[in-house]
Amino acid sequence: MAFDNNKLGELRPNQIITTFGPGSVVDAVKDSVTILDISYWKQKGQKIIDGRLASYLGVDCFYMPRTSFSGDVPVVTFPYWHVCSNLKCGKLFDARKYFDLDKYLKYGVTCPECHRPAYPSRFITICEDGHMSDFPWKWWVHRGESDCNGTLKMYSTGNTSTLADMWGECSCGAKRSMSGATQRDNFDGVACPGHHPFRPNVKNHKCNKPIIPSQRGASNVYLAVSRSAISIPPWINPLYNLIDEHLRDIELAKQLMGDDGITKIYEMYFSAYSRDEFNDALERRMSNIKEFTEIKQMEYNAITHHNDPAYESNKKHFKAEEDTLPRFLQKYFSRIIRVTRLREVRVLLGFTRVDAPDPDADADEQPNVVALSKGKQERWLPAAEVNGEGIFIEFNKDTLAAWLNSPAVKGLSEKCSDSYREFCESKGWTITVVRNAVYVLMHTFAHLMIKQMSMSSGYSSSAIRERIYFGDKMAGILLYTGSSDKEGSLGGLVELGNIDQMTNLMRDAFQEALVCTNDPECMSNLPAGKNSNGAACHSCCMISETACENGNRMLDRGLVVPIPGREECSYFKELVGDLCQVEI
Repeated sequence: MAFDNNKLGELRPNQIITTFGPGSVVDAVKDSVTILDISYWKQKGQKIIDGRLASYLGVDCFYMPRTSFSGDVPVVTFPYWHVCSNLKCGKLFDARKYFDLDKYLKYGVTCPECHRPAYPSRFITICEDGHMSDFPWKWWVHRGESDCNGTLKMYSTGNTSTLADMWGECSCGAKRSMSGATQRDNFDGVACPGHHPFRPNVKNHKCNKPIIPSQRGASNVYLAVSRSAISIPPWINPLYNLIDEHLRDIELAKQLMGDDGITKIYEMYFSAYSRDEFNDALERRMSNIKEFTEIKQMEYNAITHHNDPAYESNKKHFKAEEDTLPRFLQKYFSRIIRVTRLREVRVLLGFTRVDAPDPDADADEQPNVVALSKGKQERWLPAAEVNGEGIFIEFNKDTLAAWLNSPAVKGLSEKCSDSYREFCESKGWTITVVRNAVYVLMHTFAHLMIKQMSMSSGYSSSAIRERIYFGDKMAGILLYTGSSDKEGSLGGLVELGNIDQMTNLMRDAFQEALVCTNDPECMSNLPAGKNSNGAACHSCCMISETACENGNRMLDRGLVVPIPGREECSYFKELVGDLCQVEI
């Protein structure tokens, strides 16, 4: 294959949906770049159809990012400011002033004075509303606003590798160490310029938020906002896919000819199905899903009714089986279901900066989310398919209700709800579902099980994802493979779903959770203020944030296993005693 000079780097489709989407900063071969908004994409990849998600998100369909190995995703250089790699020069300059595309594609960014290669500045600024800009070099070096038009340079004294030994200097003589360049307090009074580098043709917005200094590779610079749905019956019926393919034709025919137009469309494309089947499917597709919890409720119903003939029509994307629970587990769980085949469609909606988004809140309930353009002629969003397997665990609702009403848990549940409410209000989010101790219990149990499963299943812990089904009519968790282009379906996860294996996994998970290496500090933590975590840290409960649907928030192992001083809060207190052979 001939070498492509336009190629700056490589990304997998799943990376664009989860980590390096439009608006993110990516280290390329010769430079640092940001991926442009989808309105700038000239080509799209494979079409993905999912009627439920399309209905909820208000789009016609989804497309995978194109993968032809040649100019698939457009980018623009960012940060704009670069530093000359020649130690004797060290010129600090804006690459846009001296940009030459042919020269850039061949050599990367070069210094305008000594013509040596230049590297992108490590310092940038962001704000809570999702804007991203260059570091205010002139303001920093002159310790405030200045009319000086001198040239800047950066150098290191070389004594240590700390920021204190890195200096920015102006030709006028002003200079300042980079010590404190990542601390917010040093930028009081500097307003955000309201810049979106991933939309180069759009003017800056008015933004009153203070700037937050950061380094371009920091994890809080880009946090993807995505929504996903498990493909379930009856939505995986070929009839629904056919309706989505011709949805624009259906809408246009109805607008021009009314019911006669619908009849014409039926005769042209849907004659293989009865008119009643077509009408039912079309009505279901056209009644827009307004809340994300509706999608989860549909999935919950499909998984728990997998033996119902209505849900057995198509096993291409969804297949499940289960065994009878032994009596000693029936008190805690209603059923454990092995989902031997599932497909997840994961869609990128936009991104946030600084803080992770709420996984279940609708997009209009989080004002700091920067939404992607959906296109004008065809409304679409980028997506990826995940084909894999999973284990669904449904909790016993009667036992949960009794446990939640016990005096020891009731007060703690209110603390969990209050702390999460306070956190959401501080971010300006609208709370649709109040999360209590039941959510914390299921969420923590899911994390503990993922940690153990990764040791036995052949998947890494970051490849096993969680899906929490919490609500008035839901109480369950789905642990499933979450990597679309790396590990797929190895079969190892479903093998752990039989009762003997699950019992061993729970025993090991409980034993690990009883003691944390950060105790007694870890076990003494309780939800307070904006911190919604109790006894939870990276040593005992937290997992990779790509696998957790709530940014490692709302965790407390004290609700799963009995820890000193809070024994009565444990949901599995008796089971832990029986499996782990410990006296409590």
